[in-house]
Amino acid sequence: MGRIKVLHIIGGGEFGGAEQHLLTLMRHVNPAEFELHAACFFSGPLAPLVVNEGFPAYVFPMQSKFDLSPVNEIASLIRREGFCIVHTHGVRANLIGRLAARRARVSRVVTTVHSVLHFDYPRRLDRLVNRLCENLTRRFTSRFIAVSEMLREQLVREGIPGDRITTVYNGLELGQYNPLLSGLTVREELGLSPEQTIAGIIARLHPVKGHDSLLEAMARVAPDFPDLVLLVVGSGLERQRLEQAAEGLGIKDKVIFTGFRSDVPEVIAALNFLVLSSHSEGLGLIVMEAMAMQKPVLATRVGGIPEVVTSGRDGLLVPSGDPEALAQGIRTLAGDRELASQLAAAARQTIEAKFSAEKMGAETAALYQEMTETGSGLNI
Repeated sequence: MGRIKVLHIIGGGEFGGAEQHLLTLMRHVNPAEFELHAACFFSGPLAPLVVNEGFPAYVFPMQSKFDLSPVNEIASLIRREGFCIVHTHGVRANLIGRLAARRARVSRVVTTVHSVLHFDYPRRLDRLVNRLCENLTRRFTSRFIAVSEMLREQLVREGIPGDRITTVYNGLELGQYNPLLSGLTVREELGLSPEQTIAGIIARLHPVKGHDSLLEAMARVAPDFPDLVLLVVGSGLERQRLEQAAEGLGIKDKVIFTGFRSDVPEVIAALNFLVLSSHSEGLGLIVMEAMAMQKPVLATRVGGIPEVVTSGRDGLLVPSGDPEALAQGIRTLAGDRELASQLAAAARQTIEAKFSAEKMGAETAALYQEMTETGSGLNI
């Protein structure tokens, strides 16, 4: 028997946690046993990165979010290339991928759930439409992967049988995260001195990430820490509004919006500590990256983050939507360097023990193998 062919389907129009997850996964599923391909709906930024990693990538542009024309094209690709498993990521990819797999009569369909759908769509109409799409097509999915136990429990509450769900934690390639990086190049580029205290949030500029609470917290602590600067790293439609919010709070000179950065380890190295103010997270990949870089982390106690961070041992957790709690956490990490150092040292140990890319790849491959050997698919 030859290699098992797997087609991953994902939007690919941005480079967030799901896209990074997929790239890492593709590198760590055994190529002697599996042949992985990717299909995207946008020409970038993900598709070129997949190709650069040596994997085939296909682009099926959508004219609008209601355009279902890629269904037939992807179904033809599945039949032509002989894919055994279709693996989808994200609501749009789930809809298109499940319908395409069914049309191509492929019964082994896997969906990785990276986040809570409700929080991904601020507009009520968008939430209703996407929930309807999920509910109508979930029956075409034979297995689900949840990136945290929190998400697994959410799926069970939504009516998916527990024996169809496998928890596979996101994993990091630890060799890419060198705690000895100085970060001085990034500081110099941004006009910041080696002595300044820098907090940073690295996240897409989306309401679910809670930037407003963080900016308000920053306004509260700025008078007590004159050298404190907040880096807001990431892109998104919220940028202009958030820049105006910072100006309105009187902290325009204390906040630097960098836009998207591909050099995440170097950016993390430039920080004294990372802050993540999200209202929801599947697992919190950027939290794991900062911990791997041996940086103190202040995060909200949401989603799967408490499965990664034990507050007071390898990071600090606070309630979401609470600017004063965030402010107090910032005061603690900016003012108590000894505690920050202790948390940072324990953080790296946590990642090494539980969240490696090798572990993620092996567990995903085991699921693929099980589905193939047992005929674990749907009756079509």
